[in-house]
Amino acid sequence: MLLFYDAENVTTRHKFAASLSVRAIWPVNHAKLYGELINANDAASIIAPWRALCDKVAEENPFFEPWALLPALQHFADENVKLACIWRGAGREQLVGLAPMRMMRGYARLPLRYWATWMHRHCYYAAPLIRRGYEKAAMAALFELLCDGPHSQAMLRLPHLATTGAAVRAAANAADDDQRHHYNAGEFSRAALIAGSEAAPTLKTVICKKRAGKLQRLRNRLGERGNLSIRILTDSSKCSRWTEEFLALEGKGWKGQRRTSLNSRHADADWFRTAVKGALEAGKLRFMRLDLDGRPIAMLIGWGAGSGCSFKTCYDPEFARYSPGVLLEIENTKALLSDPDFVMMDSCAARDHPMINGLWKSRRAITGVNISGRTPAKRAIVRLCQMLEHLRAMVPGSGR
Repeated sequence: MLLFYDAENVTTRHKFAASLSVRAIWPVNHAKLYGELINANDAASIIAPWRALCDKVAEENPFFEPWALLPALQHFADENVKLACIWRGAGREQLVGLAPMRMMRGYARLPLRYWATWMHRHCYYAAPLIRRGYEKAAMAALFELLCDGPHSQAMLRLPHLATTGAAVRAAANAADDDQRHHYNAGEFSRAALIAGSEAAPTLKTVICKKRAGKLQRLRNRLGERGNLSIRILTDSSKCSRWTEEFLALEGKGWKGQRRTSLNSRHADADWFRTAVKGALEAGKLRFMRLDLDGRPIAMLIGWGAGSGCSFKTCYDPEFARYSPGVLLEIENTKALLSDPDFVMMDSCAARDHPMINGLWKSRRAITGVNISGRTPAKRAIVRLCQMLEHLRAMVPGSGR
């Protein structure tokens, strides 16, 4: 395998603070792929091929689609965040891989500099976007760019990947073919709703009979206070009003009191407004609410198409004794399971979240993958990281 670099970029290889535009060229699967690092503020220049990639992606990740990632880069990224792009053809004919990356320092208590997929504070999944049919080739090109190129570091870390997803399989296959050392680290699982794993979409199939009866009584009592209705956002003219109502409703609860709600920071609220509008325009928004006399008392948002991510749920604390958030999630669950195009919904919740764990019985296993460069020294570094993590895991109470 041959590797070439633009001469101008090789001369500036150690000037990381300068604008990066590294293009590595090599043949993969009889097709030339070109790797490039793009500054975060230049990401909008590739929005057309980026959208085309999302239409043919091997593994869906709404957090890295342009409507969610572009405003995140604008509001949350620093100068060390780069967009790693893998192109087919010297003239950027087709984008076949994309992931935001950031230079990190320190891993497994070693003073390492390494690349890792960048995740902002509202990003809960980090699979790179890879075009179907290019899974292994694009992943191999990504490794070449970040582990062996002029701006390469000690290793590459790909966190928050589904253990059974296309990204993990492609990473393992590409690393094995190139004789890179790789291992999984940071495994955990969280609740998910998976088509075919549950029975018919009725209330009694997602929760036990005893709890279902209790929730039905709560719903009846809530209905005595006014007219209850479930609404789904379909009218774009109402998007802005619904978004502001969500921000206000979330701010009324404990998140607002602890200043962790979206409205607590201007950057978070502005990102959320832009992402919700963009997701609706892209056909990737699921925005539901439970109203009492036309007033929202619970709201939820999810993104994605067949395989999506549940983003946030909020409710009015005035009605907490009626469990309006749970009632709304049940209606959402029933609607998802009755959709013929539905495949999976990742809860994106904490692994021990009591509410969603009680409703969604399936689990999505999440892991991270660490990959070395090709040189013996870089392979040895990643083996050392693996050994140190293994030793740490053996110490009682050490945590992960």
